Amino acid sequence: MRKWLFWICILASLFGHLTHISEFASLRLLSKLEHALYDWQITHQAADLGKPQVVIANIDEKSIAELGQWPWRRDVLAQLLESLFNHYQINLIGFDTVFAESSDTTAIEVLDILNQTELQQQALFQQAYQSFKPQLQFDQMFAEQMAEHKVVAGLVFAQNKQANKNNLPVPLAQTRNSSLVAAQSFIANLPIFHQAASGAGFFDNSLLDEDGVFRRVPLLQQYQGYVYPSLALEMARVAKQQKIIANFAQVKQTDGTEVNQLAGIQLNGYDIPVDKQAAVLVPYTGGAYQFAYYSIVDILRQQIPVEELKGKLVLLGTDSAGLLDLRTTPFAKAVPGVEVHASIIHGLLTEQIVAPIHQPLVMQLGLFLLLSLLLILLYRINNPSWQIVYALSVLVGLFVVSFVLWSQKIYMPLASQTSYWFLTAVLLIAYKLIMEHRQKDFIVRRFGQYVPPSLVADMAKSPDKYQLQGQQKQLTVLFTDIRDFTRISEQLSANDLSDLMNQYLTVMTRIIHKHNGTIDKYMGDAIMAFWGAPVDNPNHSFEAVAAAVEMQQALDKVNKDFASKNWPQLQTGIGINTGLMHVGNMGSEFRMAYTVIGDEVNLASRLEGLTKQYGCEILLGEHTFELVASSPWMIREIDAVRVKGKQQAVAIYQLCLPSNKGDYAKGIVSEFAEFLSAYRQQNWSEAVRHLRSLLDKQLVSDALYQLFMQRISGYQQSPPPDNWDGVYTYQIK
Repeated sequence: MRKWLFWICILASLFGHLTHISEFASLRLLSKLEHALYDWQITHQAADLGKPQVVIANIDEKSIAELGQWPWRRDVLAQLLESLFNHYQINLIGFDTVFAESSDTTAIEVLDILNQTELQQQALFQQAYQSFKPQLQFDQMFAEQMAEHKVVAGLVFAQNKQANKNNLPVPLAQTRNSSLVAAQSFIANLPIFHQAASGAGFFDNSLLDEDGVFRRVPLLQQYQGYVYPSLALEMARVAKQQKIIANFAQVKQTDGTEVNQLAGIQLNGYDIPVDKQAAVLVPYTGGAYQFAYYSIVDILRQQIPVEELKGKLVLLGTDSAGLLDLRTTPFAKAVPGVEVHASIIHGLLTEQIVAPIHQPLVMQLGLFLLLSLLLILLYRINNPSWQIVYALSVLVGLFVVSFVLWSQKIYMPLASQTSYWFLTAVLLIAYKLIMEHRQKDFIVRRFGQYVPPSLVADMAKSPDKYQLQGQQKQLTVLFTDIRDFTRISEQLSANDLSDLMNQYLTVMTRIIHKHNGTIDKYMGDAIMAFWGAPVDNPNHSFEAVAAAVEMQQALDKVNKDFASKNWPQLQTGIGINTGLMHVGNMGSEFRMAYTVIGDEVNLASRLEGLTKQYGCEILLGEHTFELVASSPWMIREIDAVRVKGKQQAVAIYQLCLPSNKGDYAKGIVSEFAEFLSAYRQQNWSEAVRHLRSLLDKQLVSDALYQLFMQRISGYQQSPPPDNWDGVYTYQIK
């Protein structure tokens, strides 16, 4: 793999990573992924419900059928408070609603009008007037009940400018230019209720996610520099009878302005984990109806066992679809809104709020560097299957770490890390697979015409095992050439010559491939092939000689076919040599070829040329003979020569093919060896005697014997020097 592409992947991922964490751009897709991962995690690690202290007084369909449409008269609510606190002995109640309007006072106004008539003088009327009028002051009755007990009122902030209603209660704190959500308007309760209540808190959610799911809710909001608590936070404060402590710290922003950023919220010694907007992750315990719901009409009739409500924190809310207070949570699409507040109160009381990890740039860069190191390890794995296993293992590891942290009430956002890891890993693995495919395709294209298809298939499976770079190896090389090809080509038309060569080369190539040889090149009527590369073959010499034998035997069949077409008969010579050679991709920037070069290659070419001189079909080099000497073939040494371009003498060997009369007698090989011994000792008469004996047998062409007869005749007339070693030097190729 090219390293520059690897680093481009890293840098591209770094840019996307930093773009997200620095909020340089809005990456909606990443945000959606974060939401999906968060929802998946919280649904698998919900908060522990245990024995909840929070219950819900439900404005349900049954209560609406009995008491009429909501909102009900304030005397009914006063009666509800009296029943809850005096009969059921609850701890406190919070209202998930606002009482911003006064009750209907028509009845009181009518009584006042009557009191201004002549009825004013009647004692019986005055008695009734004084008795009924207090009973019709519903707001006063409700406020009196609120004042006698622990009641938390609700209010609503809005993020748009509109007319305010009533006045806000006493704020929790005062701060200017803070990081809290800044409300633009509000709807508050009547002053009589705020004065009577033990506290008040907002129940709107200004931090609703773009997909409409309630995941985080602010515990504080500011209005014109004053800080107010949420309904849930205020209920927890009243229940604990403690003070809420909001700490702010001055932070200088990138534009130079200073902001009073929230540093933390404390309640009864509990450091509530909030973000800079004072928001908490809602500690859901599951889907809808996790908390106990009690119909208000049943509470009023006192039909519920006292022990079920005694000491509880009660939230007045509704699950009636007609009152439009249904919310979407990670667990369900229709959850009563009051249950969101109940979940937060439960989380505050049981200290189960999960803290989101604040990820400053330094921490994000640290995570990025860690994942980058893991990517370097991924890059160094060569097997794509193991790469995939490794990549998935790291991905699973991220989720395991996140799950462990969540169990410790710490939330680690996963979208940035998982997307960075997943996309970069996929890119690297895909690129490696593409490169491997291209490498296999390159091998097939490079060697498909020269290497047997079975070997090409094996090479394609493990392309990394085969290198094209130059290397020195012990190989066996074969040269074969058609004798007197110029004369043959003159006898045929261009088309016939082309057909003849195609047929001949096809047969010979199949034999070479059959014996696992590599075709180096076709040189007109000649073929160059080698064994032992690119695929290692410990039997390369044996395979090359076996191919040569079969090539000569196949030539008889080829000639029979040519005879039927009136084409000339072919004769070939084959030279084979084994030794250290340079093998690899060689050539120029315009053309490259996988080939072998070296002295041992040149010797094989010289041996092929010498087959004409000795009248042999196959000649072997000395090293080749040593490697195949134990084979069943009849092989005999026929001379020691110095070929052109080499000073060192080499022994050459003839591989004797079976003749039409059967295999050579073993005596021929031994007798020719005796001839060579006499020849090299300059015992010309003994040498001639052996030659004549071999000629009398007439089992092979006598060209070899005639060659030595002529050579001996010349030496008899002009004897060689005294230090002659029996080596014949050739000045031709």
